[in-house]
Amino acid sequence: MEKKKLYRFFSFAILLILISVNAIAQFNNAWIDYRKTYYKFTLGQDGLYRISGAVLRANGLGSNPAESFQLWRNGKEVPLYTSISTGVLSDNDFIEFYGQMNNGKEDAVLYNNPAFQLSDRWSLYTDTAAYFLTVNPGSINARISAAENNVAANSLPPEPYFMHTLDRSFRDQLNAGFASVVGVYIYSSSYD
Repeated sequence: MEKKKLYRFFSFAILLILISVNAIAQFNNAWIDYRKTYYKFTLGQDGLYRISGAVLRANGLGSNPAESFQLWRNGKEVPLYTSISTGVLSDNDFIEFYGQMNNGKEDAVLYNNPAFQLSDRWSLYTDTAAYFLTVNPGSINARISAAENNVAANSLPPEPYFMHTLDRSFRDQLNAGFASVVGVYIYSSSYD
């Protein structure tokens, strides 16, 4: 009788562990709506990027209205600018957004103590960031709106000074981390 109880206990414990591991694995993908199709593309430099209506049409997205496009990076929605606010984009119309290369902000969760991360300016793995374009109809998607920059009526006083910080982030050599000498250097596999 004791063996059956012990077997049930261990079976239940293993089941709970598997469920919790699956729940943690899905945490970073909570932004994904599995009913939608996502079009992935990658960027390796910061800059202003444009996707033309012709490119959208060539990839099967040409019949979607401009207001339904949605862009994602690292689980956060990226605001878009569309050349027309509503309606189907023609070949001459476009979607624009400010794209950023990958940084080390997402790497912080890898460390035993996030304070051990030397810099979040650069990723340990790649400079390339993945973006995902999808269609999200019937929802208010993040947009950048055009605004007039009228400086003629400016009554603000000029700034008395300007400060600029120049940062040199070295990334030509990776810090191998903690090591113990046991005849040779043995490095820790944890991020510390």
